[in-house]
Amino acid sequence: MKLNPSSRTGFTLIELLIALVLLNVGLLALVGLAAAITRNADDSRFAASASSFAAARLERIASIACGGAASGVDHVAAGVTEQFSDVPAPNDSRVITDSVMYETTRGPKTFVLRTAALC
Repeated sequence: MKLNPSSRTGFTLIELLIALVLLNVGLLALVGLAAAITRNADDSRFAASASSFAAARLERIASIACGGAASGVDHVAAGVTEQFSDVPAPNDSRVITDSVMYETTRGPKTFVLRTAALC
């Protein structure tokens, strides 16, 4: 049986180049996706730390007796600044606010917690 020269099997050089280009485009998309996932994971970690700092400060302030307005600023970690206030409110209560500003890869972000507590 003779083979027809036009019915050869295999890939041509053009087909191979097109397949490699498509493979490279797919791999570049995966690298971009991995970078975005890493960036979002870091942002989530920073947000969780800010939430923890703010909740701890609110609990500490709420546990002390009412003594008038109090406020302050604290640098709790590298790139993390906490600003808090304890302001008297009507009906023998007070409003406690804590905001934590932290740096992310996308710029500074602020996390704010506010609660009311009885005196």
